[in-house]
Amino acid sequence: MKKACFRLFFTGWILALAGFVVAEQVDPRFPSERSADLPEEWTRWPRARVQQLEAERDQLLKKISVLPQHDPKFQSDHLGYHSLFEDPGPDGSLPPHQLDIKMVWAPMIDSIAFAPAFNPMKSKGGAYAFPKRFKIEVLNGKTDEFETVVNWMDEDFPDPGPYPVFFSGINRITKQVRITVPQGVRESGMAYFALGEIYLFRQKSGSQVGDNMGVWITTKIEASDSLAMPPEWDTQYLRDGVGGFGFPLSDETVVSEDLLIRPGRGVPLSDKVQFTLDLGRVRDIGPIDFWPAMAPHLLALSAFGFPEKISVELSTDPDFKKAGVFGVKNASGNIHRGDLFSVKCEGYDARYVRITMEGLREYKGKRILGLGEISVSHNEEVWSVDCKVTAQGIPDEYLDQLPRLVDGCSRQRRILPQGEWIKGLAQRRPLDRRLAVMERELALARETWSVLQLRISIWGSVILCMALIFGRVFLKRQRRRVLNILKLRITRDLHDEVGSSLGSISLTAEQLENMTSDAEMKEELGDLSLMAREACVSLREVVWVIDQSTIHLPDLIKKLVERADRVLHGMELSVEIPPDCPNMEVALAFKRYLIMFFKEAVHNCVRHAHATQVWVAFSTDDQLLQVSVRDNGCGFDPEEASDGCGVDNMKERAKEMGGRLEIVSQPGKGTSIVLSVPLVNLSKEPDNAYTTSN
Repeated sequence: MKKACFRLFFTGWILALAGFVVAEQVDPRFPSERSADLPEEWTRWPRARVQQLEAERDQLLKKISVLPQHDPKFQSDHLGYHSLFEDPGPDGSLPPHQLDIKMVWAPMIDSIAFAPAFNPMKSKGGAYAFPKRFKIEVLNGKTDEFETVVNWMDEDFPDPGPYPVFFSGINRITKQVRITVPQGVRESGMAYFALGEIYLFRQKSGSQVGDNMGVWITTKIEASDSLAMPPEWDTQYLRDGVGGFGFPLSDETVVSEDLLIRPGRGVPLSDKVQFTLDLGRVRDIGPIDFWPAMAPHLLALSAFGFPEKISVELSTDPDFKKAGVFGVKNASGNIHRGDLFSVKCEGYDARYVRITMEGLREYKGKRILGLGEISVSHNEEVWSVDCKVTAQGIPDEYLDQLPRLVDGCSRQRRILPQGEWIKGLAQRRPLDRRLAVMERELALARETWSVLQLRISIWGSVILCMALIFGRVFLKRQRRRVLNILKLRITRDLHDEVGSSLGSISLTAEQLENMTSDAEMKEELGDLSLMAREACVSLREVVWVIDQSTIHLPDLIKKLVERADRVLHGMELSVEIPPDCPNMEVALAFKRYLIMFFKEAVHNCVRHAHATQVWVAFSTDDQLLQVSVRDNGCGFDPEEASDGCGVDNMKERAKEMGGRLEIVSQPGKGTSIVLSVPLVNLSKEPDNAYTTSN
């Protein structure tokens, strides 16, 4: 586990360091202009490192949130430009590829951007055959010579992945842009390259990026060679506006909804719907972009409710008596491909725009319509934002939602100008890459911290358990020691004080019994002496039990004999003890039952039988323990009930011990009591509770 933590920690640190070094900002025009963030000082403590990485990730997410949404789409056609496949041959020399973009007049070019071609065989394959080395030149109108504005001929350009590359600071007035790509051999052994789109942006007011002149001012694009295979590859696809980056939207969400008319219980949607936009004054109309609505419930439907046919009328007259008409069928085809549907109006002057939509789709047998935005613009100037919108053919309940078509937002995001969008995507590339490295490093750091936490928790638990165990053992020993000291003190006090007092009482009672001549007094003093002797013996047994951690049968028999000897003071006592008594442990409850039984039997010899001789015998065999108490007293009839001799108590105790009691007695002929108990019961705690009295 230690090696795993070490490996995870340092592998993540190296990955993060490498990620920071290659995290350039917007792609520079020259390798020497690259700027990289230096790695910060990172703590090696995993928890603090996780906090640092989380803070860095939050900063990156904050920067990314103000940039455009990155949602590249797989293109099935209009992939861009593809050069011919060249075999270098034995000498390996090949002439370079050249692309020349020629314009009608010489505008001021502020920025140039490339969109990489996407791999048509993979939906998320990133850039396909992007040139590793290239240079961009512009024609100087004064000297009629080409001037290099971007030069990556001596060093490989970083793989852009599914992002555009953006070269700002061109600031040249030119009529021709030339792109030169040396024919580098790829892993397949062939020399070729591909580009998805070329953008030529002019400068807007201030530092903002203007519109893409590559769409409307280009006369033609010439290539030294081309793999022309429409509808996938063709030179003219470099300026068709199909970049494969999805919709030009901000990444930050806004409070805005799309117009979505779905089947309801009211008036159904007409089969022809018209929208009229009043731009406020006459404007030059360029493209009119139609945005699809976001499908409800996050359904994966790119053209939910988008019509099949759209026609556009432009006029300076609100009655459209004189109007330019532009119509397109199969309007939803572009939407399915991930691009906006645009109607090119080529600078037509108009104030009013009337849009007719037909071929509406149906859902559950009723027509539906979904639109996110209608954007009327010219040269990146949008005229339609917040303009007046009227409609015909839609239910009245949806008329108050018409401003959604001209609020400058779609799919709950702000619509971006193309220049700002492409530049923002290029700025996002190093941040996204750095974020990906950061996420990997953060995952490794969290795993390292989790492993360390697990180790700390395991060791902490082990130490805590050991401390608890040792503490419990120590406390138990301390308690046992205190209890032992207290037990010894109590037993010593009982033996010294109570025992001596009981002995004195017994001796005094005997002396008084011998001194008095009153028969009744003699009997009372005899009973007192007997009780004192029994109490003294019981006290000695209690002290003995307290001193013993375990009690064995020979010791118990010895204590019973001592009881008989003390209680039967003045009588002739005969005792038989088996020489081979098994040294088996006796349960505490069984010991109590046997002592109380024996106490009752011996007591009867003195108190009721008035015997002068008593025979006590203990015997054992493989299965039974027998205890026999016999006297020469007055005897009694066992069949007659008697409350004074405790026969019932002895029977109950014999039952509690799981034994058998036999009583043989006749008036005038003494009494014989024999208890037989299985040896296996001696070490068991009885199943029944203790119920008999003393």
